[in-house]
Amino acid sequence: MPLRIHPFSALGSALCVGLTLIVPFGMVRGDEMTGGESPSPLTVTLQPQVTTSPLPAWFVASRTTGPLSSTSDRVLVQPESDSVTIPVPALATFDEIGAFALTVIFEDNGDGGPVVEWEPKAGGRILLSSGLGRTGLPIGLNARTLLLTQSLDLDGGRIRVSFAGRFHRLLSLSLRPAKQMAIATLDESFQPGLFVGNDRVIGAVEVSGMDEQLKHGDSQKGDLIHAELSASPQRLDSPQGESSLEFVVPLSTPPKGSYLHTEVAGLDPSSWIKVEINGIPCGALGMSSFPLDDPHVVLTDPGKLLFAGWRQASLFVPGDLWKEGDNSIVLSLQRGAGDGSQAVFIQKTEMDFLLPKSGASIPSLTQALPSSLPLPAPSPAPQAVTSPSPTTSNDEMLSTGSLYGNPSPDLFHATPPASLPPSIVTP
Repeated sequence: MPLRIHPFSALGSALCVGLTLIVPFGMVRGDEMTGGESPSPLTVTLQPQVTTSPLPAWFVASRTTGPLSSTSDRVLVQPESDSVTIPVPALATFDEIGAFALTVIFEDNGDGGPVVEWEPKAGGRILLSSGLGRTGLPIGLNARTLLLTQSLDLDGGRIRVSFAGRFHRLLSLSLRPAKQMAIATLDESFQPGLFVGNDRVIGAVEVSGMDEQLKHGDSQKGDLIHAELSASPQRLDSPQGESSLEFVVPLSTPPKGSYLHTEVAGLDPSSWIKVEINGIPCGALGMSSFPLDDPHVVLTDPGKLLFAGWRQASLFVPGDLWKEGDNSIVLSLQRGAGDGSQAVFIQKTEMDFLLPKSGASIPSLTQALPSSLPLPAPSPAPQAVTSPSPTTSNDEMLSTGSLYGNPSPDLFHATPPASLPPSIVTP
């Protein structure tokens, strides 16, 4: 692994003016952007002390030349107003950067979370999120990522994050540049907003700052059954010492295969969640991986690594573990060595069942059919369709690809195709 040396070894520098910490541009310089390498983020750490990461190249290059006389060009940490303000470069000045992603890490006690506002250069404020957390859900260590697109940041401005009366629970902010790319999706129920790597995609609603509406209920598409176990968040461990949850799923027909999906918050990376189907252990939930330098990663004393926010998890369940009638699904928390006993929550817990081709369906989706169906009107007699022969015109000949620059079949001693036998089109 090559050794990279920074021009400055310090992580940050701050000038104390009263109770306001002003972090100037250019005092610490980060890595230069190199081909094929993701640009470094700008990170402001607030706890246990205020520090900044080395200023990345895109951040330094965007600053105005000459002395900085305005606080609008600096990172402001203001404990007296419980806020942090970060200047965001204008997207119009970049060729490869099409948006910025802001990740905020905070301690979530179920009181709504930090407020995020945008301050355009022309003045005023635009509310992006009235609260990054969820009221009534104290999951502890939480994180949320918002996307600053060209419609907002074309000419630049400042992002302001405040946590009134709870500034000590605001842990860090990270600003990352992102490329704007078009993406196709086959899932009509999910609109992607931000791809963050390691097959992790954040939905467009979540990165917009709006509160996500949890989807409830079951659905069926062909032979695939989508069954909700619990969309709302539930705590997997409890103060009474119990560390398991049970779901009961009635099935009229055992499936050929199934998948368990959920999202988990608060799980120590050294711990896992065991799954049992009808009393039979079938493995542990497979947690989504994450880069070790992800902004969601929090390092605590003494040397512990935690992940803030929700992580997706899933497990394939063989069809022979299911039975006709009621089925038991038990999720049990298994804490690893060194687990700090944080509260663990799950949400969006659901099962996907692949039914046999017999057409069986879950009772709630079964529709009664009439005892007799009207017969369709007789269709006209089918007509024979004759394939084109080698003597047909050039416009009707089968393509050999030579018109598009491919070698002629004659080069490979290919013989012309014989006439295809007539075929009958059945209704």
